[in-house]
Amino acid sequence: MEGESAEDLTVGRVAGLSGVTVRTLHHYDQIGLACPSGRTAAGYRVYSAADLERLRQVLVYRELGFPLEEIRALVTDPGVDTVGHLRRQRGLLVERGERLAAMVAAIDRHLEARTMGMRLTPDEQFEVFGTDKVGGEWADEAEQRFGETDAYQESQRRVASYTKED
Repeated sequence: MEGESAEDLTVGRVAGLSGVTVRTLHHYDQIGLACPSGRTAAGYRVYSAADLERLRQVLVYRELGFPLEEIRALVTDPGVDTVGHLRRQRGLLVERGERLAAMVAAIDRHLEARTMGMRLTPDEQFEVFGTDKVGGEWADEAEQRFGETDAYQESQRRVASYTKED
């Protein structure tokens, strides 16, 4: 379908272009998150350029781990235009990229130490998360979710007893 316009895009074509399933697109339509603005004579959903822009926003926020309800609030915020969303998403992606780059660097240091027969301290091992706190920003969530379990408490006892030699 060379030269097709955004108005010509059916749900199947949008699914193929966006990398999500038709079922996901139907779900987003059902919950009012990303709805097509038209239908063909045969009843197929048809996405306009504006529909595709909103879907792109939804998919980027989804990739960043935002829950659907929060995404709905973000994409329906009348105070934020397309450029505002692009800037916000770019900033979030840059932050994620920096965290991932720091994790790669920490893993490289760990690999180098291992190949030289050295063992890293717990602090050094967990610098991969970019913090002194074991578990990084996820430690609080882990404690909240699993803090009452025996496995979590045993893990905390073990980590607390690590020495440099460990």
